[in-house]
Order: sequence, then structure tokens, then C-alpha cells
Amino acid sequence: MTPQPPPYRTGKKVAVVGSGPSGLAAAAQLNKAGHLVTVYERNDRIGGLLMYGIPTMKLSKKVVQRRVDLMAAEGITFKTNMTIGDDISSHDLTEEYDAVVLCIGSTRPRDLPIKGNFTTLSLCIQFIL
Repeated sequence: MTPQPPPYRTGKKVAVVGSGPSGLAAAAQLNKAGHLVTVYERNDRIGGLLMYGIPTMKLSKKVVQRRVDLMAAEGITFKTNMTIGDDISSHDLTEEYDAVVLCIGSTRPRDLPIKGNFTTLSLCIQFIL
């Protein structure tokens, strides 16, 4: 696969917080539209659930890294080990970027606080893992 950067840049800067599947998809589409995209990730690797949640036997980490490398070659900037609120404030993000997209995902499963007998419902993460 060869990088295909956008033919033009809008000059608009967009921060994407979170590098899981939704963050990477948002970053790819925003970059394709010509915006300057920076992805912030609190972990040491880009990919979120793709890197930390799905076993390698189901999804090779090399495949994920290959896609991240391709996205970087297309002009997307990735910043790891960045916790919003600690390493950069939300105020700084909104001042530096024209838009901020939150794709923070869920680091732990949680049940819904609703009444009823839902014994046949399962948290989806067990099917991914």
C-alpha cells in the first residue's frame, strides 16, 4: 500500500482524542478531507482496543501498526503518552485546534442501570477477546 495524502489542505487543524478504532477512522476521514489532524493517545502505542484488547491471534499488531504508519505517511500526527488534563489541558486543545473530536472509547466494561430481567445480555468485550 502506498500513502495517498490529500491533494490539498484546508488549513484547519483538528485534534482527535483517542486512537482506538473510532479515533483512527475519524482521523483518516478528516485527513482525507484535507484537514491537519493530530491524534492524542494516553497509552504508549496507537490503536487503543486494536492494540491492547484484541488478541494477536485474532488481529496482528503488525497489521495495525502498518495502517498507523500509512496514516502518518499521509500526514496525520500521532502523540502518545498524552493524557488530556495532565499533559495538555482541554483549554489548550480548544485554543490550538479549530475542532476537537472525542473518541475516548471505554477502558472498562460497564452495565446499564436499567430495570428488568436481562440475564441473556452480555457485555460485548467478551466476544472480541
